[in-house]
Amino acid sequence: MNRYIIVIPAKNRSFLLKCDEGDGMKPETLQKLVSGYVETAPAALDATWAREEADRLVLLVDEDGRLKCKAANQKATQLAPADVTANGKLPIVGAAVLMFQRGDKLLGFTKHVADTICSEWL
Repeated sequence: MNRYIIVIPAKNRSFLLKCDEGDGMKPETLQKLVSGYVETAPAALDATWAREEADRLVLLVDEDGRLKCKAANQKATQLAPADVTANGKLPIVGAAVLMFQRGDKLLGFTKHVADTICSEWL
């Protein structure tokens, strides 16, 4: 089954990217997408958005994004819970990637689910 992640750039339109390692993405690919070391942050969207067994949805971001003075990412900030963003005072910065977590695995969405999330939230 083809799976997709949702890439949420800080300045441009969000887009889908086909997973490059089965149901997930290679760590190197994720690092390139966020331009740094990957840190996970919970997403405010309920796990049921995955439309399959999922523990939670997560945003993957550059862990040093603030130190690198990356641009605020308003779309990703809207997907993060208030406690992660200090009620919006500390927005997500730089590119973000939306995936879901099942156990210790990060997985991409089916095309239909990814399209639905993009149309409803991004």
